[in-house]
Amino acid sequence: MKRILFVTYFAGVEANCPAEWADDRLRAIESLGVHTTVLTNYGSRLNDTKLIKVYKTPSLASDDFYHEVTLKGGRNAIRGFGIYILTALVFIFGRLLKVMTSFLTRGGSGGKWSWLILATPVGLWLGLTRKLDTIYCTGGPPSAYFVGMIVSWVARVPLTIEFQDPLVGAEINKSSYKQRVVRSVELMLLKNADLCVYVTKKAAEDSRYRNPSMAKKIIHNYPAAWSFELTEFKKFNSLNRPIEILHLGTLYGSRNLDKFFAGLDSLYAEKKIAKGSIVVTNLGSVYTSNVLEYSVRNDFKLMRERQRVDAMRIAKRADFLLLVQHDDNRSAETIPYKLYDYLNLNIPMILLIKNPEIRDICPKNQILIADCGSEQEIKAAIESALVMFTSGQSNLPSRGVVYSDRLEICSQVANLLPKIFYRRS
Repeated sequence: MKRILFVTYFAGVEANCPAEWADDRLRAIESLGVHTTVLTNYGSRLNDTKLIKVYKTPSLASDDFYHEVTLKGGRNAIRGFGIYILTALVFIFGRLLKVMTSFLTRGGSGGKWSWLILATPVGLWLGLTRKLDTIYCTGGPPSAYFVGMIVSWVARVPLTIEFQDPLVGAEINKSSYKQRVVRSVELMLLKNADLCVYVTKKAAEDSRYRNPSMAKKIIHNYPAAWSFELTEFKKFNSLNRPIEILHLGTLYGSRNLDKFFAGLDSLYAEKKIAKGSIVVTNLGSVYTSNVLEYSVRNDFKLMRERQRVDAMRIAKRADFLLLVQHDDNRSAETIPYKLYDYLNLNIPMILLIKNPEIRDICPKNQILIADCGSEQEIKAAIESALVMFTSGQSNLPSRGVVYSDRLEICSQVANLLPKIFYRRS
């Protein structure tokens, strides 16, 4: 039976996209009968199963360590004498490591670099004492890639690195210093990995263009998401109620509802939609500069964050799901992970996008897709949604209509595993 060392800083953390991604990958790998050893952060709530053994190591930078303790449930949730040793180490070195990391990364300390200090020896011990077939590292923080790379060197085990978001890309790390650093990091990782997985075609193509000598080890694989069993419900189908359009997640920066509301207001003014006939719900936080303008709208409702499955239960009751990408070039190389959750819910989606690959993934939602920077396209998508609703096409529970060409995560992982287990010369 194949054995994987799965290295990821984030796993078993609620309301964290990289952790949800990693957790879904682990569920799929386990369902395929692969023994997996997981190395992750100290605050993870991931537990052992029949095929999964979890090892949790702390960061030593003070900010990261205390965040992990909070994730774990606070100091009262920690048992054993080890907490005193850890606290002493963090007290002695933690602030220094925090300052050093902040200086070296110019304030961008999301890499969780101090996690390397303890995760690396634990990873080496696992690599040398387990009969591993491969090492699989997935993002977010790139510290996990370096742990995997070092273990791969010493234990001579094939290494796969999966970039949930590209390290190098448009609108990412705009400063020249950070660009030089991330390009060097990307090149080092590509040289030492046996396989590098990007999660969009565009990101993989751009990486091949930057690194032509390593093009053969660069692939793309749409991750898909785990399909949860959600409680069934009876949808209230009266056409007299408002149409609910729900966005799941955080709004900030250029990922906002400004143009959506501008298009909606235009339809109100043209009397194509009556005021009160639509309500837009955001299930998550809003950090836009004009959040107060949203809050005073009668057609906007804000709901606090929920745990993932609870949020999906609420989303399942909506008439339409709303996806909004950033209105800049970074979106051409990325696909929000929530899209795969949306596909599993099989509800019509209004997709405001920059990445054309989403059109290929969602062929049954074409009339509800718009450029997130085009008010006219967004307006047309809203009109199409209204026609769909009033004609009864969005009444999924009673009609059994299939709107999603759903990507199935176990199939996506099963397609990836043979490539992961193959060592390139």
